Amino acid sequence: MRQVLVNPLSGYYMEGDVFGRQGDFVTSPEISQIFGELCGIWYLTEWMRLGKPEKTQIIEFGPGRGTLMSDMLRALAQFPSFYKTLTDVHFVEASPGLRKMQRAALVKGSEDKDVVRVEGTAEQAPIETIRREDGVNVSWHDGIEVVPDQWSFIMAHEFFDALPIHSFEKQESEWGELLIDMDDTDETEHNFRIVRSPNPTSMSKAYMHEERFKDFKDGDRIELSPDSWGIAEKMAKYLDRNGGSALAIDYGQDFIQGDTLRAIKNHKIIHPMSDPGSADLSADVDFAFLKEAIAKGSDVTTYGPITQAKFLQSLGIQARVEQLFRNAKSKQSRKTLLDGAERLMNPEEMGRIYKVLAFAKETEKSKKTPPAGYEIQN
Repeated sequence: MRQVLVNPLSGYYMEGDVFGRQGDFVTSPEISQIFGELCGIWYLTEWMRLGKPEKTQIIEFGPGRGTLMSDMLRALAQFPSFYKTLTDVHFVEASPGLRKMQRAALVKGSEDKDVVRVEGTAEQAPIETIRREDGVNVSWHDGIEVVPDQWSFIMAHEFFDALPIHSFEKQESEWGELLIDMDDTDETEHNFRIVRSPNPTSMSKAYMHEERFKDFKDGDRIELSPDSWGIAEKMAKYLDRNGGSALAIDYGQDFIQGDTLRAIKNHKIIHPMSDPGSADLSADVDFAFLKEAIAKGSDVTTYGPITQAKFLQSLGIQARVEQLFRNAKSKQSRKTLLDGAERLMNPEEMGRIYKVLAFAKETEKSKKTPPAGYEIQN
């Protein structure tokens, strides 16, 4: 998955725009501006709940086109008492093409020459920075390890689903790792196939002897993402050190699964072995695994996950839809608005399968009040 998605020379994400109706798939921020606006409002409530710190920044992992951040900032700018505390936006982004799109979304009319670039050295990581008209600095980094320490909000929207997984299958009471092999037979039209390793691998030795995997039956498959564990742990340690709050929004479940690897091209699910590099690859997120990583690596508290529908409902999506509906200038714009909200909320579409996990570095006072939407833990 790592090679297919982010190989510097041929990775799916490395060239540029794969999002939206003209791309291969549509994400919630592209469906409706309301999604990003309400995420911004949630962060505002967290700023108030966690004591209104005087200096804040926002870190987003895998920011896509920059649409989500743009909508969040527009909503947050309506609250000057908060917005004056916001000094920086930090994007953790690997794709040069997407970095350009994010710059265009957040700094209208800017050009590549407006970006200040600092080359990496043995002592300092490379960084790209540009300043918005409202004074907020926008910077791009290769990882959270090099983001400056400061009280922060973290956003990871449809980020963890694209991180590499390892798959395992149980046969004759033993777990074996599923690997990718060349397929030069005439049995399928694909050039690759999934095979079970005949011998133990380093990953099966490292993970599959844990007590939690003993009760699975022969034929069962599971997926693990050590990369997801590592990044969730880094996020948690960052918040533990600096203070702040985070959201991880993705499709998945609060338990381990198997056989969820999928490829999407032109808005259709295709075989993941079909022409790797030309389609998006993803797998369902195991939120229980993320929560375990956060708990083990820090003193940060997790909440949820709750469904996307419940999260948006708790933030007043209905009232916002009604407000925009009244201000809409055409029948078509009103239809687009209602269709977008329906898709975000409908349990048969994105409302149920998409989950929202929150985690925060609590203060003594904030421990008494959970984040918005998480008042009753499911």
